[in-house]
Amino acid sequence: MDTTRPTREWAPDVLGPEFRSLTLPLSDGAQATLVEHTPEAAAGDPPAPLIDRETWIPLTADLPSDVLDDVVVLFLHGWSDYFFHAHLARFWASLGARFYALDLQGYGRNLDPDRIHRVGQSRGDGDEDLQRPGFITDLSEYDADLEAALEVIEEAHPDRRIVLSAHSTGGLISVLWAHRNPGRLAGITLNSPWLEFQYSTAIRKILQPIVGLGRTATTALRLHLPNHTVVATSAAHGRLPYDARLKPPDSFPVYAGWIRAVFAGHEEVEDGLDIDVPVLVQTSTRSLRKIGYDPEMEATDIVLDVDAIARRSIELGRTVVLNRVPGAMHDLFLSHSSAQTQAFTGLLRFARGYLAPGPAG
Repeated sequence: MDTTRPTREWAPDVLGPEFRSLTLPLSDGAQATLVEHTPEAAAGDPPAPLIDRETWIPLTADLPSDVLDDVVVLFLHGWSDYFFHAHLARFWASLGARFYALDLQGYGRNLDPDRIHRVGQSRGDGDEDLQRPGFITDLSEYDADLEAALEVIEEAHPDRRIVLSAHSTGGLISVLWAHRNPGRLAGITLNSPWLEFQYSTAIRKILQPIVGLGRTATTALRLHLPNHTVVATSAAHGRLPYDARLKPPDSFPVYAGWIRAVFAGHEEVEDGLDIDVPVLVQTSTRSLRKIGYDPEMEATDIVLDVDAIARRSIELGRTVVLNRVPGAMHDLFLSHSSAQTQAFTGLLRFARGYLAPGPAG
């Protein structure tokens, strides 16, 4: 029996010397990408702080650096998204945790920007090699991505507990995986998780049996999900905080098979999950739906219904903490500084109360 560990060919990451990435081959030629935060690699030339996004620093300044030194955090991104939240990695590292992020198959680092099927683009002759970004027909297909990532993490850190941290669609994927895999995690932190269809449960139930009816799973529907490129840029004072080639301003096409998979996930959450570890759910206090730009969008969730998320959160498991942040956008950690500070405060309280070793941890 060959017990030799496989060679891991880590490569420099697009986020700079503080990070490195590893391609994870999956079945049928698919791949995921695992990103590791390696602050020690940049110790001699520390990167400049991310202005208006390092609001956690005063919160942890007086804390010991080993609060979570037995924890690894694995982050999952949202829809039409990828990992670029260096400030989140630094927050967790300041508490002693190791930090990894996973770009799921069909997202971010796994895409060729020149071959992505985009909104409004027909797939005619000669376009067979276009990549369908984010396409999946069952959210459990991401189990392969998670297991490949966890194999690497557990091999490197066999004595550390695993915490999943996720945003939006990644939050839905995470809670369903945790429900199916009891005993694998120490906790979950969710940033605006997509636990219910934003246009109400009733509309989802009407659409669920007919969405994409008569269409193949790969048909792109005439449905556009909101995105917050403009407001995220405004909150960052004009500096787009990510690569628009990997997180396109017009989002990904919405495929019939994909939206059916998401609706099936929403139905599972509605039926009730039994997650066996503490879960933190963080959202804005307000949602807003408008077609044109409005300054209010910079302090509200324009993507999901935060009240629906709050209602669904109690269905997740035995211990759920709901933290609603005034003035936050859909991605709490891209919000204006004051809202980010409150979001990091809630995250820190959860980490100290439920993840740190001790009676409550």
